[in-house]
Amino acid sequence: MSEQATTPDWYGADKAYQLHHCSCGTCRAAGARPGAAQRSPTGAQLWATYEQAGNPPHFNWLKSTTPSP
Repeated sequence: MSEQATTPDWYGADKAYQLHHCSCGTCRAAGARPGAAQRSPTGAQLWATYEQAGNPPHFNWLKSTTPSP
């Protein structure tokens, strides 16, 4: 069997990062100063998964303005 690359579930990725972010001062600082502070190793991994999940599914307006590949 071959493994197919799948997009992470946006809701799951969002919830996991938000739960971590609430208890991690390093990640809160990174969120307050994008580009000036780095996330913790765990936060960086969760953030990468969040970004891979794509746009929030409830952002319907964004779908209509994003060009097709």
